[in-house]
Formats: sequence, C-alpha cells, structure tokens
Amino acid sequence: MMTKQLNLANSFDLNRIFSKRWILQTLFIIFAVLVSIITITWILEKSLVKQAMELEADAFISHYQKDKSFPLPRTRNLIGYLTTPESTAETPAEISGLAAGLYPKVIISGRDKPVPVYIRDFDNNRLYLIFEGANIDRLVGVFGLIPMSILLILIYSSSWIAYKLTWRAASPVLNIARNLRNSGTSGTDSFALKVSTKNLSGETKELAEALDEYAKRIDVFVERERQFTADVSHELRTPMTIIDGAAQFLETESGISSKGIARVKMIRRACSDVNDLTSAFFLMAREQKPELDGSKTNVTEIIENEVIKLSSLIDSSKIDLSINIQNELSVNTHRKALEIIIGNILGNAIKYTERGAIEVTVAGNQVMVSDTGIGIPDELLPKLFERHVRGRGLHQAGEGIGLAIVKRLCDQFDWDISIQNNVDQGILATLTKIEKETQDNT
Repeated sequence: MMTKQLNLANSFDLNRIFSKRWILQTLFIIFAVLVSIITITWILEKSLVKQAMELEADAFISHYQKDKSFPLPRTRNLIGYLTTPESTAETPAEISGLAAGLYPKVIISGRDKPVPVYIRDFDNNRLYLIFEGANIDRLVGVFGLIPMSILLILIYSSSWIAYKLTWRAASPVLNIARNLRNSGTSGTDSFALKVSTKNLSGETKELAEALDEYAKRIDVFVERERQFTADVSHELRTPMTIIDGAAQFLETESGISSKGIARVKMIRRACSDVNDLTSAFFLMAREQKPELDGSKTNVTEIIENEVIKLSSLIDSSKIDLSINIQNELSVNTHRKALEIIIGNILGNAIKYTERGAIEVTVAGNQVMVSDTGIGIPDELLPKLFERHVRGRGLHQAGEGIGLAIVKRLCDQFDWDISIQNNVDQGILATLTKIEKETQDNT
C-alpha cells in the first residue's frame, strides 16, 4: 500500500512539473506573439505609413508642379488638403495649426479613432494628408493579427506535438526511475524492479531488462548477507554465553589473585562487547529500520539495566558510578538499538576511567554520560565517529569501531550524539532524541 502511495505521489509530482513547464511555455508563446503584434503595429504606423504618405506627397507635388489643376488624393485610405497663398482649403481645424511633419495619432472631429496626419510645405504651399485609421486597423489585422494568429496556432500545435512525443519517449525511462527509487520500500527489502517490458522497445527495453537483472543479483547478495549475519549472530552468541558463564564462575573462586580477577573482568567485558556488536551488526545489516509498534520505551529503565549489567566490570572502590534522573524519559524508538548505544557509551566510560566518577544524567530529552577518564585529544574529536579511530589511546583492547557503530545506529533510529572533553578531566557524551513531525499518509 505504501509503495502504491509513493508511486502515485511521484507520478503526481512529475505530472505537476511537466504541467508547470507546459504553462510557462504557453505563456512565453503568448508573450512572444503579443510582442510581435505590437512590433508589427509599430512598424506599420511608424515606418510603412510614413513611407506611404511621403511617396503619396512626392507623387502629388510632382504632378501639381506641372499641372495646378491636378486633383488632391481622395481615396479609401488617403484624403488630402492643400492651402496656397491664393486659396485656403477647408482643412480640419485640428490640423490647420500643426507644423510640417508626421503625427501618428491626431483626433479629428467626425472620426471615431485618432488618425495619422502628414504635413509638408512646398513652394509656399502646404499639403495635408490624412490616413484613415479604420484602414490602418484593417491593415494591422491583415498583416499583423491574422499572420500572428496562424503563427500562434502553428507554434502551439508544434509544441504540443513535441511535448507529447517527448513525454512518450521519456515516460518509460521515468517509470523505470520511479520503480528503481521505490524498490525495497514496501517492507519486503526486495530490489527487483518488476517493470513490464511489453510496451517497451529498443534501448529502453534493454535498459529495463538490464536493471531488472542487476536488481535480482542485488537481491541474491542481500539475502546472502542477511543469512550470513543471522548465522554469525546465532553462532557467536552460544560460545560467548559459555565464556561469560565460565568467567562468572572463575570470578567467584576464592583462590584467584587480584590480577586474575582483573583478567576475568576483561573477559566478561569482551563477551559483553561481542554480544553488543553482534546485535548491532544484525540491526545495521538491514537498509530499512525495523517497524516500531508505537509503544514508548523507558529510557531510564534501559540506563538502570545497563548500569547493573556493567557495574560488575568496575572496581567500586576506585570508581563511583551514579545515575541522576531529573525527569522520566520515554520515547518511541527501537529498544535494542538504544540498549546498544547506551551500553557502548557506558562501556567506553568504564574502560577509560581508572579512578574517579562516572555519572549518567537524564534531563529533558537528553542522556548525558560524564566521566573523569583520560579525555580525548582535541585534534581527534572531529574524526571520533570514523572507523578505526581510537580517541583515548592504545592501552585498551579494541579496533576503534564502537563509536562508528553507535553513530550509525543513532542516525538510523533518530538520535543525535555529541562527545566533547570536560573542562577538568574526562569527556561528556550527550545523546539527544530527534523529534520528527508525524505525517499523515492517508
């Protein structure tokens, strides 16, 4: 069900992206067409109309200079008026007082719209030419709006066809990408794509088959690793239990020296570390974190249990181990993972504190472990959670992977961990629960 919801969500997101691009493309086409129409209108009014009226004026003046009775222009598009020293034509009052030149828009009584007017002086005469505005609009429609409309239809149709062809070519690849992204999210941990190749052809079909085959190989490897982890976990727990039981028996023997008791405690601590590592490896072997049942885990109870389990490994005459509970802390988390995290932090504090005090504090949503051990060099603090980095020297056994495992478990189960040196001595490890907002998947 979750996979289906993810597929629908991803499909919706992709469709929304393509819709936005389609809308932007359409708006850009409309903007380009409008700009083109405005430009053509300007060219018609400013350039073509001016050139046409100048040519008309030249033609009339040429004929008038040869024949004074040559008639003024009186056509559908052009009306002319002439004033001479001998006679004054009945020119419209709105243009009679204008100087020579082109006036793109002049309001003349009796006309609905402003019209272009061209005025030229020659031989003490003045020629007025009026270009009919309705005809200009008609020319703009013929030479501007209609061609641009046709162009808009052609561009829009071409874009729509290109969009459909592009989507048809890209959708199989996007489908493969969605299946690849969502593989293993349904709780089965299976990476098989299960992409139908019935409607695919060419390179897309070959890509889908190759990816599906590769995913099946990954499934085999993952299952092999999971089985190996389970086998190792089972096989290691039995001998570790036997070794720890034998060490407990030796610890109660009266004839063992103090050095022997110390060695027995080292054996028991090593058994505890191996058991924790085994559980941690088993948890980290899964890509998806285990489903939580929604119940709260009592952090204080886990701390007390880990302190009891590890207290037998310390010398109470040299180290004071205390718990400071300022408030009860219960969180929704994986119990075993939290046990491993707290147990590892406490184990490190015990391992590297020869004498002094170890204090575990619960305050707010934080768990703080402070010790008076040897501390950590400042230059190693930024690399403390890397594998095989040992921040507290080499006098204790270990491979330097404990804190790296703790960091991975914290990231996997929504905890934040920080480690810093105390002002006086030792270190302070702070574990903080990250509260994430719950999302409604209905």
